[in-house]
Amino acid sequence: MIFIERSKSNPYFNLAAEEYVLRNYDVDVLMLWESKDSVVIGKHQNAFAEVNYPYLVENRIPLIRRISGGGTVFHGKGNQNITVLRNSTVAGTQVDFRTFTRPLMSFLEQLGLSPTFEGKNNLCIDGLKFSGNSAHVYKNKSLHHGTLLFDSDLKRIDDIINPGLSVFEDMSVKSVVAKVANLKPFLSGNIDYKTFKEKLKEYLFKYYNINNIHHFTKMQEGEILRLMQNRYKSWDWNFGYSPPFILTNEIPIEHGHLSGWVKIKKGCIEELELMENAKPLQNINNALTNKKLMKSPIRSCLAELGLTDKKIMQILKLLKLSK
Repeated sequence: MIFIERSKSNPYFNLAAEEYVLRNYDVDVLMLWESKDSVVIGKHQNAFAEVNYPYLVENRIPLIRRISGGGTVFHGKGNQNITVLRNSTVAGTQVDFRTFTRPLMSFLEQLGLSPTFEGKNNLCIDGLKFSGNSAHVYKNKSLHHGTLLFDSDLKRIDDIINPGLSVFEDMSVKSVVAKVANLKPFLSGNIDYKTFKEKLKEYLFKYYNINNIHHFTKMQEGEILRLMQNRYKSWDWNFGYSPPFILTNEIPIEHGHLSGWVKIKKGCIEELELMENAKPLQNINNALTNKKLMKSPIRSCLAELGLTDKKIMQILKLLKLSK
């Protein structure tokens, strides 16, 4: 196994780098990396239903879809990401979360903790989740990756991963709601994040018998950047790849209520019926058909119809695009 040293904190680049390594490296690989604040959803999830979309827009936090399955996670300061790429010729053995997490658990046990493996792919301590993991198989290679919450902003995680699932109807993979925790409060002594990362790296180097450290070449970085632009920064991938779904919602307004039924396909409004006090808003329905379910284009479309700012905000709230 080799170690690929990575220092970039760009979340788009980091996810593109994982796919690039999976597709282009034939040796086993370990990577430890960190990203700036970002939300990362599983390949088969509904981006609109998994997160507090208005909060993301207001705080300019990117949402990015990864190639592996599983649920939604938050990447940011105080969160260590681990990626392991392994080769295997035995069918049906590529995805093995217990094998992937075993060295992580052993490392934490050496620090005096008692982690447990819960469900299909989570690590917990005292019943609280501190690590979510997922995997992707490409030919005879598997990519396992996961998070380690050491000193993350748990309030921000709660604000972001706060879906209004009751208004969405779809067949997507749903995140399993779990209480999360940082590892730092459970550790004795005064171990800071930098020390924790150094100790983890040292332990994993010994565990996997790693002697070779690699860096991406300029040519490889260029290829990763192209993949980043073409896929990971693409609205069609991050939002449009969501499975078809129906949004049904109702909100109170002065002198009544607004209600709506919206059918979304590839992230765009295929059909809809918005009503005010049970009366169809036909001009609005016609104008929004085929529009992307995004705050900016829908706001612009409604403004062109001559709607007041107040009415525009009500409709955005109805469509779960504003708070």
